[in-house]
Order: sequence, then C-alpha cells, then structure tokens
Amino acid sequence: MNFQASSQDQFTNSGNLKLHPGSSISFYGNFANNGSLADNGQSLTFNGSSLQVISGTSDAAFNNLAINNTAGVRINCTVSVNNMLVLTKGPLVLNSNMLYIINNSASAVSRTTGYIVSEQADNSGRVKWNIGNIIDIYTIPFGNLSGNYIPVIFNHTAGNIGNVTASTYSTATNNTPYPLTPVAVTNVDDLSGNDNSANIIDRFWQIDKDGIDGTADITFTASESETGTLTDLLAQRWNSSTSEWDAPLPGQTSGDFSVTVPGVTTFSPWLVSGLNSTLAVELFDFNVLRDGNYAALNWSTLSETDNYGFNIEKSTDLISWNFCAFVSGSGNSQTQKMYTYNDDLAGNISQHDEEVYYRLRQIDFDNAFSYSEIKSITLNNNDMNDVICFVYPNPADSYINIMTSKPGLACNVKIYNQLGSLKGEYNMVNKTQLDVTGLSSGLYQIVISAVGSDKKFNYSIIKM
Repeated sequence: MNFQASSQDQFTNSGNLKLHPGSSISFYGNFANNGSLADNGQSLTFNGSSLQVISGTSDAAFNNLAINNTAGVRINCTVSVNNMLVLTKGPLVLNSNMLYIINNSASAVSRTTGYIVSEQADNSGRVKWNIGNIIDIYTIPFGNLSGNYIPVIFNHTAGNIGNVTASTYSTATNNTPYPLTPVAVTNVDDLSGNDNSANIIDRFWQIDKDGIDGTADITFTASESETGTLTDLLAQRWNSSTSEWDAPLPGQTSGDFSVTVPGVTTFSPWLVSGLNSTLAVELFDFNVLRDGNYAALNWSTLSETDNYGFNIEKSTDLISWNFCAFVSGSGNSQTQKMYTYNDDLAGNISQHDEEVYYRLRQIDFDNAFSYSEIKSITLNNNDMNDVICFVYPNPADSYINIMTSKPGLACNVKIYNQLGSLKGEYNMVNKTQLDVTGLSSGLYQIVISAVGSDKKFNYSIIKM
C-alpha cells in the first residue's frame, strides 16, 4: 500500500491506525496521533516543503521513520522508532520531547544532510538509544538551530551500558544558562574561584546511561562560532558531589571543533574548555605539610600555556600576604609537571604564630595572573601536626605507595571515585603498597585517617 496526505492537510488518527508490512506512507502536512498506532510498515516519510509537526494525545511509535523536509519536522509528543530513523534532509526538532531509538544497531540512525535538534536548556529534548551490550560506534547526529552538524559520537567499548540518553544546547558567551536538570551546574569556575567562561566552548552536553556498567570513548563536537579561537580542547565532567569540574581524563584527542575522551565510565553534564586553561586543573594539586622547621609545598599541573612561573605568598592573618619565593614554570606543556619548595618556619616559630597560610600566584608571560586556593599548617606542640604523608606515583598505573613520616602510625585508607563511592578500604601501619589495577581509569580521592586522632590526609590521584 502507498498513501500520501497533501501538503495542506493534517492527518489525524483518532482510532486504530495499522500499517502493514510492505506499506509506504508519505505525509506532506502534519500528523496527529490521538488514537492507537500499530506501525509495521516499510517506511513512513515526512516529505513536506514547510514545517511539519508530529503531535497528539498519544505517543507516536514508528517502525521506520524518514525525514525528508528541508524546512524540518517538529515533534510535540514522545516519539519512538523501532527499526530505522533516516534523516535525509532537514532538522528533526525534539522540542522538549524524548526520541527513543529501540533498535540497538549502530546503523539504526542514518543521515544524508539531516540532523536532530536538541537545544533545550533544561535538557528536555533528548535522544535515548537502546545500546545495551553491543560493542560498536554510535553517532547521535545533533545539529544546532543554524544547521551546523555537531554530532556526539559514542564508541561503546565494553560492558552493558543499557540505554544512553544524550542532549545538548548552546549558551551565551558567558556559558549561561547553566544546566538545571537532570543535574544542576552552579559554576564554570577555575581553581581560584574565578569565572573561566572565556576559555569554554559555548555549549553544554548531558550524557547518561542506565546500564549496570559500560565504558565508552565519547567525541563532543561544537560549531565554529561556539568554539571561537579556542584550541587544544579538553572535555570535563561536572562532579555534583564536589560542585566542581573533574580533572580531564588522560589521553584526550583535540580537533578544531571537537574532542574525543577515552575510557569514560561516569557520565552527567560535560563541557569543553580550550587554550589549555582547563577548569580546576591548571593547578591540579597543591599541598602544604610541615616537615620539622620547614613547610613543604608540593604542587603539580596537568598542562600549561605561557606559564612564566609561580610566586609563593605567605600570611599569618589572611590579610597581609608576603612574598616567599619564585619558582619558574614550564612555559607550554601538555604533560604533568611537579613542583616543590621548602619554606623556613624558624621566624614563625620564634614569633609563636599559631597558623601559617600559603597560596600560589601563577603568572603568565604577559603578566596576567591567578591565585590558587589557600593552604595552611598549624604550629603547636601536638606531634601529629609534624606528621607528613607521601602518596606516589601520581598518575598511577598498577600500584600506589603510601607512607607516613611517623613510625608505627596506624592509619585507615579509603579510596573514593569521582561520584564519592567507596572503591576500597585498607588498614596500614606507617606504609603500604596498594594494587590499583582493578580500578577504572579516572580521578580518585584517597583519604588517610590516623587511628586515634582526627588527623587526615587527602590526596587526588589519576589512575591511568
């Protein structure tokens, strides 16, 4: 059977519409499903020349759906496609509705020049694809309102990832509005709490899964205007438990307007930053520990751009800051760099200062600067304050070593992932070596608690 509805008409199903195998239908006007739709047909094509609308009081479940309309098709209800979605030309505008792809084949969605428009700041315009345990490369063919093709490429490499849900929307140049649902983002700040929107692509992505596990390499793509002059792109995931952007996973590959992130196991909101000025990662780690009459400062960066160096500044009242020393930076770097400095505390001890505060002032070659977070040490007679802890190597591949400076000190060690889930708990006396080969790649928090004391050490490590 072949059926055509004229371009001036709306086809309304108020009863029981059944499309039998081999049937082909083309609509040139709108389609309203107010009844029961049983589609087993060969093809159902929206073939108009002006905007067409799929609506109705009932969800629209199609077998094979084709979009062949340069002016586009907008959906005003939930739509599911059981077999094949063919985007020949024009946009399929989700308009705050869910599009379900039931077929778990990577070829279930194809395009010539067509694309899917999500573009809702509440992430309500979503694609939900039943991928399951199929290992393949899935392309979600998003486009923006200007017609730029900005796909999300989801390379499922391991596990049963279940349904993958994706949405994306563009923002103003200050990256507003921030996502509110399904996860609220509160900032795009750098480590110092400064707004970093000038170094961020004007777009957010929301990626979720409902499977029991699953690992994927994800490629995020933006338009040229959204990317601007940003280069050396890195994607970062919002961590709702810390209200910060996680460190970028290692091994990312940057294109002109896209970046591929390998080994993703944890999802949620994502953004892409550029110019190597990644959120909360220009300075990846900064710690200050007391070592006898010295303060041992240790910090590291994951990447640097035009980094002249660091001024170390010191205070006892958080009001007046004094210059301690200058440590040269690495200029431009894409690898982790480690820095150390030992500050003499003799003057503070003789003055009976109770607390000493430190911060880093990172300086570019053009004299632009930003501050790190503030760290402190306490000067008193409690010998636990003299204890220092070492965790290495970082990043780690197979093992991490943990050692304290106090012989016989019993400690409890806990390892948490980026979501705050406990991944391991151990007991140690003075030192230990932990096997981390079973941990997935990513950022972890190690909390070391001295038994019988409120003394704790917190470290962030990257598992390669």
